[in-house]
This record gives sequence, C-alpha cells and structure tokens, in this order.
Amino acid sequence: MDPIILSFLVPILAGIFAFKLEGKRADALLVGASGFSLLAITYSLTTFTPRHVVLAEVGGFGEVYGLMVDDISLPIAFVVSLVGFLFMLYSIDYLSPQNREKPVHEGKGRFHGWMLIFLGSTLGFLFSSSMLQMLVFFELMSLACWGVVGFYGTKEAIRSAYKALLMPNFGALVGLYSAFALAYLKTHNLSLLSLSGLPQDIKLLVFLGAMIAAFTKSAQFPLYSWLPDAMEAPTPASAFLHGAAMIEMGVFLLARVVQFMSPIPKIGGFVMLFLLAITLLITTIAYPMQKDAKRLLAYSTMAEAAVMYSGVLFAVFGSELGIKLAMFQIFTHAFVKGLGFLTAGTFSYSLGTRNMGKIKVSGLVGAVWMLSLFGLAGAPPFGIFFSKALLLRSGAQIGGMCWAIVLLILLDSTVFFVVSALRVRDMLGGRDLKVTSLMRGIITILAVLAVIAPALGYKLIVGW
Repeated sequence: MDPIILSFLVPILAGIFAFKLEGKRADALLVGASGFSLLAITYSLTTFTPRHVVLAEVGGFGEVYGLMVDDISLPIAFVVSLVGFLFMLYSIDYLSPQNREKPVHEGKGRFHGWMLIFLGSTLGFLFSSSMLQMLVFFELMSLACWGVVGFYGTKEAIRSAYKALLMPNFGALVGLYSAFALAYLKTHNLSLLSLSGLPQDIKLLVFLGAMIAAFTKSAQFPLYSWLPDAMEAPTPASAFLHGAAMIEMGVFLLARVVQFMSPIPKIGGFVMLFLLAITLLITTIAYPMQKDAKRLLAYSTMAEAAVMYSGVLFAVFGSELGIKLAMFQIFTHAFVKGLGFLTAGTFSYSLGTRNMGKIKVSGLVGAVWMLSLFGLAGAPPFGIFFSKALLLRSGAQIGGMCWAIVLLILLDSTVFFVVSALRVRDMLGGRDLKVTSLMRGIITILAVLAVIAPALGYKLIVGW
C-alpha cells in the first residue's frame, strides 16, 4: 500500500482505538501512530515522485477517491506530521495531575484519540484529489476540532467547542458544498482536475464559494470569533489547530482551487482583498487589548493566515509564485507558532495562569517566549521574516490595490512587535519555570527548527 495512504489511515484508526485507553498505553499508541505517520511522510519526501493516482471512479461522478502528491501537498504534509508529532509528545506530560491550571487525572485516551484523528484527517485533506474527498476530510477535521476544544468539559469549553464546530461548518455548507455542487453540475466529474474546464462565470462562483468556506476555516472576517474562544482547548491542541491544521487547511483549500481553476476573474481577487484588509485591521486593533497569552497568539494566527492568503491573492492577480509563497509561509509559520503556544503552555503548567500581567519568567522559557513573539512579528532570524519578505515583494511587484495588503501587513507586524516588546519587558524576570525535561526538550527543538525552517522550506517548496 502507498505510504501516503498509510500516513493518514494509521492515525485515524489508532485514534479510534485510543478512546478506550488510559495512561501509558494511550501515550504509547499516540507516539507510535504519530511517529509512523511522520516516518511515512518523510520516506515519501525523500523518494518524491509527483503523481495523481485515481483509486476509485464511479459512473456519473468520475473520480471520487485518489491521491494528489505534488510539490505543494507533500512539503506541507511533512511540516504537519513533524510539528504534530512534537505537539503530541508534549501533551504526554502536559496532560497530567501536575498541571497547575487544569490538572488531568483521566481522559488522556480521549484527547489522544481526537488528536490522532485530527492529524490523520489533515493529512488526508492535503492529498485529496477529488472534491468529495476534500469535503469528507474537511468535516472530519471540524469534528476533531470540536473534540479537542471541548476536552475539559467546562461550560466555556463546551460552548467554544460547538462554536468551533458550527461556524466553520456554516461556511462549508454555504460555500464549499455549493461551490463543488455547481462545479459537478457543469463537469459531471468530482476530480479537482475537472475544475480547469469550467467557464469563467462559473469559476468566479466556485472561487467565491470556496473562499467563504476557507475563510471561516481560517477565522478570517467576518466569521472569525470562534478562534479566540477555541483557546479553551488544551495547549498542545491549540498549537496544532493554529500551527498546522484547521487554519492552514483553509489556505490550502483555496490554493488548490486557484491552482486547478486559474485564471480566475479578477473581481474575485478584489472581494478577497477587501476581506483580508478588514481582518488585518481587526487583528491590529486587538493586539494591545489582549492579556491572555494564548488569545494574543490567536489574533496573531488570524493575521498570519491573512498573510498566507495574500500569496493566493497575488496568484489570482497573476503571480506565478503566489501559491508557492503562500505554502512557504505555512511552512515557516508552523514552527514559530508552535513554539509560542507550547511556551504559553508552560505558563499554564507551572504557574496556573495565562494572564501575562501575572507572569514573570526567565531562563530558557523566558528566552523562547521572547523569540517566538518577535519571530511572529517577522523579525529575523526566524523563518517568517523570509517568507513574509518574499510575499511582500511579490505584492509590491504586482502593484495597484495589492499595495493596500502590503501596507496593512507591515502595519500589523509593527503593532504586534511593539505590543510583544512591551509584554516581554513586563514579563521577563523572576526564575525559570519548572517544567518536565520532555517539555523543555520539545520547545528547544522547535526553537531550532524555527530558525532553520526557511532554508528547508524554500528548497522543498519554492526551489522545486
């Protein structure tokens, strides 16, 4: 069997079994399944062969199941499996009775199960070659997100979980189902490749429908409020949700549609530009008001997703590298955002609070917190500096209305940097936090990966 299929099938099946396990047995299954997925993707990357494999066709519907392995899906799958594996390792010690904010005495298997299903459905989504596949894995991701956000079972967690389930699904029903149904009625084939044969007026409608679904998945204006509320999830789940799963898969969805449907009527690009501009204005205004470390990171995720979408926007306006630059931004963002969330997780674990006004840190935790915030603002040497610089240059070369997005990205980054500097100034001091060796090791690995990510990502995505 193709290792690509195993990379998402194994964690999904293991996730179902994990629900019945507890303690070290649940931990072992988590590590084994996520580690296998990482090895399968890494092997596929080192033996990379671009391919479109049709695995199932049904008369009247065309291709319903297959694999699309290319220089977009495979590198993103690699970063998803790598950071996913690290986040899951971190959760072994984070979900414990020693966690001062929310001690966990039971239920590990349930959390691990949802996380493995989350990982598997994300990878399955990446390699989908048909519209039906994308819809199935789109919904499975939403279900897994509901499971992890509501894990603690508090009133706030349950409310946030349903919000995280219903709002993206509203976007899917209004946008993605309608878009794919319209495409199928015109082509009578569910293959993504069939999108290229649509007439221009239908392409515009399909693009706008997919954009509605993608933007709700990525918490862009106007349906974005579910994401800050989803911070009720355990921190390893938040890291995966923000760094390599739901948010980024919205970008990937729209990138796939543009990839197979280009050229797209320019009016679609102007609608997209308008919504991205409002999103960036919202995040810029929100940063100074955030006291909770994870909510600050959540608004940063909204802005970084808008930066990723700008690459897709530039592709709509004719940039040959737009989609690859968007994927490059996904690649570099994953490590820095994961570092930020897992560092915030040490606040919860050791101090029992995420309120930045009550936190004093030094040593390794203080250093990586400072570096992750500055990295997310786009400061070197972290990878976002390089991917964001290439995106901004691409927008400037296109000119016209794209300058509005370029300037808003610069404004957002500047405000986030200033807010981060003020927060860091007030938070540094005291003593290094007491966290387990495993948690400390993982944030150290992420810090290193965040620095080397641009060289690796550029070679795998832009350089291929």
